[in-house]
Amino acid sequence: MRTMVWSEHFALGHDRIDREHRRLLELSAQIEARAETTTDLDDILPLCRDFFRLLVAHCFYEEQLLRKLPRDRFGSHVDEHCRGHARLIKQAQTVLTGQVPSGFESLQGFFGAYFELMHDLLVDDTELVGSLIREGYHRLGAPEVYANWRPDGAASPV
Repeated sequence: MRTMVWSEHFALGHDRIDREHRRLLELSAQIEARAETTTDLDDILPLCRDFFRLLVAHCFYEEQLLRKLPRDRFGSHVDEHCRGHARLIKQAQTVLTGQVPSGFESLQGFFGAYFELMHDLLVDDTELVGSLIREGYHRLGAPEVYANWRPDGAASPV
């Protein structure tokens, strides 16, 4: 199995984010294990639905926190990270319709690439969430503090 297993080594020191990362990794391992024994997406959909619900809530919360980081120092990094979230969510939505996203030959191939992207984002979180904690931005405050964080005024990809 290629999916990472949770280890306290991955703990960032933010209770909610750490708890959700742990659960996302657990669900991804279950999905991957099931995908190795089936080619029928319907066999995996219940786990995918659980994963997707948690993924969307997690990304939304994490992006609210990340937008509190100073734009001049973290803007492009946070923007790219949020685009990664949007890719994960878009592909997960495709799977929930019962289809393997275009560009993938098999269910197993898709999940391998999907969880690789998820793991890259998890590693990226080490730097970004670590910065939040070091700089004291790790709690949500009034939304207006970061509502206009994006320079183009666009809504969050989540």
